[in-house]
Amino acid sequence: MIKKAVQFIYKYLLFPTKVNMCSQTLYQSLLGTIRLYQHNNDKKWEKRANQLVKLLVQIQRPDGGFDIGYDFNFGKFHKKGESTSPELVAMLALVEYYKIFGGEEVKISAQKAAKWIKSNALNLGDGNWSIPYGPYSTKEVMVYNGTSFAVGAIGVYLSIFKDDKLEEIYHGMNNYLFSVLSSSSLDKGKFWFYSDQMRNDLTILQRNKIDYYHQMQQVEMHSIAEISLTSPFQKQIILDATEHIFSKQDESGIIPYFNTYTPIHLWGFCSCASGFIYASIFDNKRKSDYIEGAKRIVTWILENAWTGEYFYPIVDENGKVVDSNYYVRSDAWVFNTVALAIKENVISGEYINICEKCYTKMELSDFSGLENHASNFRIRIVYKLIEFTNKIYKLLWRK
Repeated sequence: MIKKAVQFIYKYLLFPTKVNMCSQTLYQSLLGTIRLYQHNNDKKWEKRANQLVKLLVQIQRPDGGFDIGYDFNFGKFHKKGESTSPELVAMLALVEYYKIFGGEEVKISAQKAAKWIKSNALNLGDGNWSIPYGPYSTKEVMVYNGTSFAVGAIGVYLSIFKDDKLEEIYHGMNNYLFSVLSSSSLDKGKFWFYSDQMRNDLTILQRNKIDYYHQMQQVEMHSIAEISLTSPFQKQIILDATEHIFSKQDESGIIPYFNTYTPIHLWGFCSCASGFIYASIFDNKRKSDYIEGAKRIVTWILENAWTGEYFYPIVDENGKVVDSNYYVRSDAWVFNTVALAIKENVISGEYINICEKCYTKMELSDFSGLENHASNFRIRIVYKLIEFTNKIYKLLWRK
C-alpha cells in the first residue's frame, strides 16, 4: 500500500518540470563542440559552437551573470532568473570560444561576467577571497564549490585580458579554498565538505556531506585555471583533491556520488573523468593512473548508460537503470566529457559517432527539456504536504 502510494506521488505529482535552455546545457555543449573541433578541425563542430555561443550570450542576465534557469534550494531558495557563481563556467566557455574563434560580442559578454564577479566577490581578509553561491539569496558562502567555478572562469579570462583587481581576487580565492580543505587519517588526499563549515544551520548529516562529483568538477576548474595562470596554492589543491577521489574509485571505475550511498548520476559521475584527465597534467607520478581512472569511467558509461540515442541519467553501480527519462542537461555534461576523452586520446576517436548522435538529439530538443533537479510551485506544495503528513503520523504514533 505504502509502496504504491509513493509510486503514485512520484509518477503523477513529482514528475520533472521542463526547463528551457538551462545555462549548463549550453555551456557544456559549447565546451564539447570546441573540444571536438580541436580534435579534428571539422567545420561542423565550429558551426555548432557558433550557434551555441550565440544562445549562451542571449541568456546572459542583465547583471552580467548567468542563471541555471530554474528554482532550486541550495540551503537557501534560489529563484529562477538570479545569477549564481557555479554558472560562471559559462564565462569560461565564452573565453575558450573567444581564444579560438574570436568575436566582439563574445568578448563583451565575458567582460560583463567578469564585472559580475568583482561586484559579488567577498574580501574575507588576510588575502582570502570567496564568492557566495547565490548572492541574491544570501551573501553567505553556503557552499564552497561556487568559488572554485569562479576560479576556473577567472583563470581562463586572465590568460587573455589583464585585470589587476580580478587577479587579486583569483589568488585570494585559491588561498581561501586551500585553507578550507579537510583531511582524515583514514583517507588519502584532502577534501572539501560540501557545505561551508562555518554555517550554523546544518544537521549532522548535512555538515558531514562530501560530494565527490562536485569535488572533481572543482578539480577540473582549478586545473584549467592553473594551465592559464599559476597560483601559489592551486597545484596542491589539484593534487590533494584528486588523490582523495581517486582513492574512492573501484576496479570497475565507479566512484560514489557522496560519502553516503546514492545511485550514480551521470552528469556528475562523468565529471570525475574530466577531472582526472586535467589533474594528470600536474602529477607525473600519477599521470598514467589518473588517465586510466578516466578511461574506466568513460568506458563504464558508454557500456552501461548509452541507449543508442542518449545517456540514461541515473543508474546504479550494477548498471541497472534508476531513471530512464531524457534529461538534456545531463546529456550535455556527458557529451562534453566524452568529447574531452576523445580529444586527449583517452578513448578512441571512433566514439565521435556517439557524440554526433548525442548532440543531434540535444539540438532537436532545442537544448531544452525535463529537469529532475528543478523545483516549481507544484513540487514544493507536494513536499510540504508530505512533510505535514509525516508530522501528523508521528504525533498519532506517539499517542
